[in-house]
Amino acid sequence: MKPSAILFAAAVFAAAASAVAAPRLRPIMRDWKAQAGQAERMLTGAVPYDEPALRRILTGMIGDARDVEAGISGSGAQALDAKNRFSRFEADAAATLQTAAAPGGASARFQRVAGDCRSCHDALRN
Repeated sequence: MKPSAILFAAAVFAAAASAVAAPRLRPIMRDWKAQAGQAERMLTGAVPYDEPALRRILTGMIGDARDVEAGISGSGAQALDAKNRFSRFEADAAATLQTAAAPGGASARFQRVAGDCRSCHDALRN
């Protein structure tokens, strides 16, 4: 996946999510957009691989996802869907973190994280 696709998806989600979730998502999405781009560049070899930096990125994303999930109120279908999406994102980021020592494995796992981002953007676009 191209870094620009991740960055575009993050921008779309930030705009769409504001209508569905708390405004506090905007700064998180901006951070994730920058971090996803940095991770993607490392994992594609565009810049040197930096395992500690990747670990910091993923650890931050995991913590943010937990916070967002915990902050989603309501029990309606839309709230449950959002909670499930952030839970899946958190789990996939944690699985990627477990593979951070091996750039090839981390790259493959990170594609799931990027896919989680795309799924939210696709769902919230309308």
